[in-house]
Amino acid sequence: MTMKRGRASTPNGAMGPSILSIPHYILMEILSKLPMTTLSNCRCGCSYFRDLISDPQFAQLHLSRSQPSLFLRSCYGQFYTYLVESIHPCVVDSVGDVHIPYDTLLKFKPKSEVPTEGLEVLSSCNGLICFYGPRTYNPYVVCNPVIGEFVIVPQIEKYNFDQCGSGFGFCPRTNRYKVLRFLCPSRVFGLLRLEAEINTLGTNSWRRVGDAPRYLHLYSGGCFLNGALHWIVHDTENCFESMHCFDFGKERFQPFPGPSQFYRFLGQRRVDTMKMEVLKGHLSISHNPTDNTLDIWVMKDYAVQNSWTKDFVIEIPWVVKPYCGQIYQPLMVLINGDILMQFALSVLVCCNMRDRSIRKVMVNEMRPATKAMTYIPSFVSIKNAAIGRHS
Repeated sequence: MTMKRGRASTPNGAMGPSILSIPHYILMEILSKLPMTTLSNCRCGCSYFRDLISDPQFAQLHLSRSQPSLFLRSCYGQFYTYLVESIHPCVVDSVGDVHIPYDTLLKFKPKSEVPTEGLEVLSSCNGLICFYGPRTYNPYVVCNPVIGEFVIVPQIEKYNFDQCGSGFGFCPRTNRYKVLRFLCPSRVFGLLRLEAEINTLGTNSWRRVGDAPRYLHLYSGGCFLNGALHWIVHDTENCFESMHCFDFGKERFQPFPGPSQFYRFLGQRRVDTMKMEVLKGHLSISHNPTDNTLDIWVMKDYAVQNSWTKDFVIEIPWVVKPYCGQIYQPLMVLINGDILMQFALSVLVCCNMRDRSIRKVMVNEMRPATKAMTYIPSFVSIKNAAIGRHS
C-alpha cells in the first residue's frame, strides 16, 4: 500500500488533513517513539514511511531513544534471529516458568543470504552486530538485522601469527565503526606479546595500533561503552589484577579503574567467574564468588573508581543447581526492576528482585539451543556507517 500526500475526507464529506501533511520533523519525532514491531510494519506498508525511516537523521534520533532488547539467534547454523522487546505479555505455567508467546517476536529476514555459517556473534554496537570466526582467515561480518544489510570485512592473514581475540566498537568523534583484532606469535610457548590491529569499516586495510596488555581476558569480546572497549586483566594464576580499555578515538590502550574492593583481595577472584556488561547505561561486573551466589557491581559515574557499588546480591536457589558451575550473565534490568540473566549460553532466567525468586524464561515454539544477548535495535545503515555518515 502506497500512501499519498493529500487531504482525507471527513464524515460529512469535507476534506480533512492527512497524516502525511504533518511536518517532516514532527513525523520523525512521533515515529522515533514507536515500538520496533510497529516501525517494521510501517516500512513494509508505506513507501513514504519507508523513505522517512531510512533517513540517516531519523536513524540517529531513533537510536538515541532505543531501549535495550533481547536478541535471540538459533544455534543450528542458520541465520534465524528474533527481537524480544519485552517479556510481557507472557504466560506463567504451573511450575512457575515464564513463556513468551512466539507471535510477539519480531523475526529478522535479511535482504540476501548473510554469510554467518560457522561464525559466532562477537558483540553489537548501535544496532550493528559483528560476527567473527576462530581462524585468522575467517572474515568478519558486520550486519544490521533490522534492515537486513551487511558488509564483509576481509581478513589479512599474517604469517606466523594466530588470532587470539577480537572487539567491535564505534568512534563518536568521527562516526566510524571499527573492528579490533589481537594477534600473538605462533609456535611460541606462553603469551609473550599480543599485537593489536584495527580495521575501519569501509576499508580493506588493517593498521597496527601497538601491543595490548599481556593478560587481557579476551574471551568476552570486551564491553563497549562511551567510545571504548573494556576488559578485565588477569594475572598468571587467572585471577583479577586490573582493568584496561581501548579508546577508539585515540586508538590506544589505557588503564581503567576497577572496583577498589577487587584490588584489596588480589589473587582471590578468578576472572573465569566474571563477566562485564552494560546495565541501564552503566558499566558493570558480575561475579560468582560461589556456585550459589551472584554479585553485580555497577559503576555509577564513568571512569570514577569510588563510584563502583555492589548493587545486587543474588542467591541462586536449588531449582537451578543443575546449571551450577556455569557463569550467570546478567543481560538487562527490566522496567519493573527484575533482572534477566543467561546461564550456560542458552538458558534464560528472570530474577524477581522483590521476592528473590528465579524463573526460567522460554520462548514458545523455539528450540532450546538459542543464544541470547542484549541488543539495542536501530535503523543505522551499513552503507552510511562505512562512510561515517550519521546525519
